[in-house]
Amino acid sequence: MNKQHTHSNLIHEELSYEVKKILFDIYNQLGPQLPEKLYQRAVNRGLKEQGITYEQEKKFEVIYREKSAGTYYLDHWIENGKLLLELKVAPKIMPIHQAQTISYLKVSDVDLGIIVNFGATSLETKRLPNFIRDKTVDFQWQPQPLTGDILYPVLSQNILKALHRVHLTLGPGFIHRVYRQAIRIELQQQDIGYESIRRIQFYYKNYYLGEQKVQILKVENKILLGVFALEKVDEVMEVVMKARLKRFEIKLGLLANFYGRRLMLKWVLNT
Repeated sequence: MNKQHTHSNLIHEELSYEVKKILFDIYNQLGPQLPEKLYQRAVNRGLKEQGITYEQEKKFEVIYREKSAGTYYLDHWIENGKLLLELKVAPKIMPIHQAQTISYLKVSDVDLGIIVNFGATSLETKRLPNFIRDKTVDFQWQPQPLTGDILYPVLSQNILKALHRVHLTLGPGFIHRVYRQAIRIELQQQDIGYESIRRIQFYYKNYYLGEQKVQILKVENKILLGVFALEKVDEVMEVVMKARLKRFEIKLGLLANFYGRRLMLKWVLNT
């Protein structure tokens, strides 16, 4: 994909200027902190009136180690990949919003990302040129310190290595199933055996109650691995993991949250 530069050396300066005019007009007309879908519709209308081509909810495939890890959708894909627009309604543009948009630039190969926030006292925008398209992932693994009560230290380190490599390669911003599939691919790459548990049946006093859909990886029949991407994680998730450990008679579990700029991990013991 060819980059276009102007005399000021800004990527797609004229296009981004026209898009920003639309965004400022929308903010001035509607004000802040409306539901995001209303701003999406307004952006669609503004782009159409200016003759700017776009696709809303543009579908892309996430490739990890040359295999598909699933799909995701861009808010607005403008002028055939010159620009992506990410809409936010938040108190301010946060570092996590920038990290997520960089992840989308990396996977989609779009030239320029613009984050726009309609949630503050004035319109906020952030330009993010795609300077990472030619960079390769340089993953250097250093074994992580484990507490004395962590079982299976070699297997645990190998799982941690897989989790960190996926996080470094993909970055934040994708949905749960993308990270889960990437972890499956990475475990296969490391020749680590696992089983995907998708349903759990429940009984009470030998009476069948029904089943629950779940997404857990049982690694080498020794560790239960929960992979997700949530902005907020409560203590209930740890309690749920303990219940699942008991259900499968496994002693060690690991919760891995890919939401933020840093991978968040929580070991859970079946005591």
